[in-house]
Amino acid sequence: MDSPSSPSNVVIALDATKDRSQTELEHTIEGVRTAGCILRGGDTLVVLGVLHKVLHPLGYQLRALPDSLTGTSIRSMEEEVLKKVDLYINMLKRSAGKCDDQGVRIEVKITAGFPIRQVILQEVAACKASWVVLDRHLRRDLRFYLKQISSKVALIQDSFSAEIWRPHSTSDTDDIEHRLFYSMTKAVTLSNGPGSENMEQSEISCRGYPLSYYSLESSIMSKSNMIPSSSYKSKEHKSSLQYGPSYKLENSGIHVKEESRYTSASQIVQKQPKQVFQQQSLEAPILCAHCGTRTELYVKDSMRFIFSEIQHATNGFSEENLIGEGGYGHVYKGQLKDGQLIAAKVRKEASTQGFAEFHSEVYVLNFARHKNIVMLLGYCCKENQNILVYEYICNKSLDWHLFNKDATVLEWHERVAIAIGTAKGLRFLHEECRGGPIIHRDMRPSNILLTHEFVPMLGDFGLAKWKTSDDPVYTRILGTLGYLAPEYAEDGIVSVRTDVYAFGIVLLQLISGRKVIDANAEEQQQSLRQWAEPLIGSLALHELIDRRLGDVYDTYELYIMAKTAYLCVQRSSEMRPSMGEVVRLLEADNDHFHHLTEQFVPHYTNKEGGTDKSI
Repeated sequence: MDSPSSPSNVVIALDATKDRSQTELEHTIEGVRTAGCILRGGDTLVVLGVLHKVLHPLGYQLRALPDSLTGTSIRSMEEEVLKKVDLYINMLKRSAGKCDDQGVRIEVKITAGFPIRQVILQEVAACKASWVVLDRHLRRDLRFYLKQISSKVALIQDSFSAEIWRPHSTSDTDDIEHRLFYSMTKAVTLSNGPGSENMEQSEISCRGYPLSYYSLESSIMSKSNMIPSSSYKSKEHKSSLQYGPSYKLENSGIHVKEESRYTSASQIVQKQPKQVFQQQSLEAPILCAHCGTRTELYVKDSMRFIFSEIQHATNGFSEENLIGEGGYGHVYKGQLKDGQLIAAKVRKEASTQGFAEFHSEVYVLNFARHKNIVMLLGYCCKENQNILVYEYICNKSLDWHLFNKDATVLEWHERVAIAIGTAKGLRFLHEECRGGPIIHRDMRPSNILLTHEFVPMLGDFGLAKWKTSDDPVYTRILGTLGYLAPEYAEDGIVSVRTDVYAFGIVLLQLISGRKVIDANAEEQQQSLRQWAEPLIGSLALHELIDRRLGDVYDTYELYIMAKTAYLCVQRSSEMRPSMGEVVRLLEADNDHFHHLTEQFVPHYTNKEGGTDKSI
């Protein structure tokens, strides 16, 4: 145990997958610095950020699992870790100055790995931390960390003060299972004039498996520029592994120190020929790792297809290729000559609304390029036949997964991911799309398509409206019963908040597994909103959850989703949050949640006790 005067490491554990502002990071450091009993002169404050998800080239996130077929690539992890390290370094410059006055230095350590709890345990053990300060977004796992971490423990509150949970260390912890993680450590240095950046050094390490598994992992390691430099304790082994001579990574300015102890080091540091990466970059990006479906990253200059090309791709629009049918027409699966899978949407000749929908989708989707929006590859016009050509989304619709008897019950974490991804797609349409907000007008589960990794994609933009001014938009009432906002259903008024209402209904369906109106339900033709609102208001969330899930769900996430849905389905459009706010709510931005709850949510009256309480 350290003596009172000996310097030690204090670890602040953060979820680096979440976007953080400089103000939030500075307040967190200040909360630890002013706590009084955590930091002492000579200590090193390690800001540990865990990237448990890494961006796919298309923009959606994959788990940081380099040894998994469904995980991300080592190259992607390297890039994301380096970006995050540089970002945190820049945001912590001012905090480093304050800590330096106290005799404390700050290091940033970003580690890519999954699951986040395992990464934090392993890195805390490697740092031999005297204190572990958990970020406020990690509070739901506080009991787990108190049981597994031997160090003293504190928790950052919503006010950014550090609350002490265990002021002493303990030895009553379980052994840690070691996994393969990629990490980078870099000190936050004060600006001391020109050339100081060249003196900064970083340590790149790969915290690996126990030695009995190491030979199995060396083949993975040798395919990257990752250098193992791990130290850990286990029941069977107690050793410090470092490999290879000192060298510099090309074009990175990062210095890596290593001492050779094993002859296999030369195999690990070998670089792959450049042509390997060039060949990979020419391939179309993977849309779904499960089935190998690929997509186009960029649309061709000309979006117009020749009719014979689509006819050949769909085997002459054969019955075997028919995958869907709606009011607009038929949808056929096909494959172009370059291997790209497509979904060809062919307008019915008898469809009265087909031409309007056709032009709407071509116009809107030409601007809507987002990871959670189905990509329109092109179109085809031939006499009375209008065909829209989309990328093929491989795992049916959310409607099928929620309500089809042949579907496997969606797990809770899949529902949460679908909710967040769909919200981000709508946020893009409303707030980020070039040319002004796009109102979808037909948000429902059957228009949310899924990959096998349950990445949601918004589709069917036939009813979409482009809002080009601040004036109210009055339009013919179209859409699906149960998802129509009151102002739209009654007066034909359309706004981005119309989509927010429909999204709230979809959230309720993800939570409950119920249809909007179920004639077979015990409630006599009661709508989903009418059934759910009082349950949320009284916090009877156990009655809201899909019974097929049993007890396998996260109570905190259920609370977050239910409260968000409650806000979205308010009768007054002005009382509903924007989709940008919805995304922040679903990603558990507690400060924002508290603000919105006070602003929007009415107090619920407990009739029995006569007291008011906010949900």
